[in-house]
Amino acid sequence: MEKTRRLSRFLDPKLLAALSSMEIRARTVVEGMVEGLHKSPFKGFNVEFSEYRQYVPGDPLKDIDWKVYARTDKFYIKEHEEETNLSGYLVMDTSGSMSYKGQGSMSKIDYASTLAASLAYLMLKQQDSVGLVTFANGMRKMIRPRTGMAHLKAVCNELEATAASETTNIGASLDLVGQSMKKRGIFILFSDLMDNADVIIQKLRQLRTRRHEIVLFHVLDRDEISFPFDDTTIFHDLEDESEIVTDAFQLRSEYLQRVRQMMNTFKSALRKSGIDYLIADTSMPLEANLRSFFSRRQAVSAR
Repeated sequence: MEKTRRLSRFLDPKLLAALSSMEIRARTVVEGMVEGLHKSPFKGFNVEFSEYRQYVPGDPLKDIDWKVYARTDKFYIKEHEEETNLSGYLVMDTSGSMSYKGQGSMSKIDYASTLAASLAYLMLKQQDSVGLVTFANGMRKMIRPRTGMAHLKAVCNELEATAASETTNIGASLDLVGQSMKKRGIFILFSDLMDNADVIIQKLRQLRTRRHEIVLFHVLDRDEISFPFDDTTIFHDLEDESEIVTDAFQLRSEYLQRVRQMMNTFKSALRKSGIDYLIADTSMPLEANLRSFFSRRQAVSAR
């Protein structure tokens, strides 16, 4: 018997089996979807031409209309009606701080990537389209939303190939992502939010005003939440490579106060704007975070 190989280290069969009955449910009307239920499950059959849009890096070359290129000397993509169904954009912070790994089994970026891969699997399974954007100090890579389980490999391969590095500029990165998102959809951001909170909130609100649904997974290591350090400690910045030596015991109280204030600021400001905000504590089982995500969205949808 031939030995089989998992599609990706970020796809856990046991986790996917536990979540197999769940669906991504949009709570507002988005293109091609009302309350998370499709008009037709038979996408890919008898599709009709909808419109052209200009090619952007990351689009498959096979989708370029070469006849239009011959007439205009510009690259255009031919879109079809099937592409107007729900588009999911998985937006992954890959800056240096996401590489942190405390006492848990996974770094922040690996934890976030497993969440993203699991959601991609579930969305593609229910015949939605999924894309991936990675960013740090600007947008790194964009994989345009596509349907079909075969697309899962492209998403997972990019997640596996991307290492956490560089500094963070979340505001500028969200601007670039927003400019690239032609259609309304569900925008799922994974980040430790190690940047200016006011700017991040402003940019997410701007995306929300364009009628995108926004879900934010605030990915934090348990060390960052509980600060278990109580001695003279060297702290190394994973983005600018600087180091400081300090008495962690004296710093602990102020640090914990600021972390709680940061989380409360995001929670209050974003939820008032209709943006889902969830803490993704890497010490928690992945299934618990995903179930929390679905439970919250279903509860809001029922209102």
